[in-house]
Amino acid sequence: MRIAVTGATGVLGQEAVEALVAAGHEVTGITRRDSGVPIIEGRGGSAIVADVFDPSDLARAFRGHDVAINALAHVPVGMAGLRPLAWREDDKLHLEASVAIAKAAAEAGVRRLIQESTIFLYPHNGSDWIGEDQPLNVRNQAFRPRVKEMRAAVDFATSGRSAVILRLGQLFGRDQHTTHALKATKSGDPILLGKPEHYVTLLHHSDAGRAFVAALRAGSGFYNVGGEPITKKRWAKDLATEAGVENPAKFYPEITQAIVGTRLDVQRRSLRVSSVRFMSETGWRPTVGPSTPGWSRR
Repeated sequence: MRIAVTGATGVLGQEAVEALVAAGHEVTGITRRDSGVPIIEGRGGSAIVADVFDPSDLARAFRGHDVAINALAHVPVGMAGLRPLAWREDDKLHLEASVAIAKAAAEAGVRRLIQESTIFLYPHNGSDWIGEDQPLNVRNQAFRPRVKEMRAAVDFATSGRSAVILRLGQLFGRDQHTTHALKATKSGDPILLGKPEHYVTLLHHSDAGRAFVAALRAGSGFYNVGGEPITKKRWAKDLATEAGVENPAKFYPEITQAIVGTRLDVQRRSLRVSSVRFMSETGWRPTVGPSTPGWSRR
């Protein structure tokens, strides 16, 4: 198949391009800047420079493709998420670019849209399992960009077209967020939000890339994608092991956690998310977990 990937120069997008190429597909990475071309070509894809906020420019880039994959995101690292306007770029990508992508894909004759989403839209659920039918917790205005993005993908799935929305687990691997967490763990600085007994559902970037390939076999709908959930206490130990230190990663004091705001408060939630539906329908399985040696270098 001919597949176009937006966000192809990001960590997630690069993994998607490489996995799709390895699976035998013809992949075009969409980049906003000329500097992104060698990054995409280095992963085995071809590149097109286009404005992701311009539906007509995107339609030009999408023509002749069977599938469009949207992996655009720009999440602030660590407590930088507390700064004023820190989420402006990420919001704009989900609120405007994702809508433009869905519109342009339909106009260009693309038959399938695969949209990246996140499990952090689910509410805190203690030790109970979370499936795709669990109601979301998105009433706060801060979630408006993600909600509009989802609606655009759902609206795309008409006239014989299909849309697959992947609610990805907390990503880890070779990225600036994980590097920041490992550095804090090594220095003995707090890095984790929530409580030790809470659950986290992790997803390595390489497995996320493979999930986009598997999504080509999925029917229209929402799917959770993550590894086996573990407690944050266990994740704290795994971070320490990967960082090469004895003491587990530290949690922020409760007084600090109480003032992190809506954006970061989602990371305080206990999210024991089940990916059984996606695994059953596509055959996808995670291959890299937090106990896999050297996972930060894969």
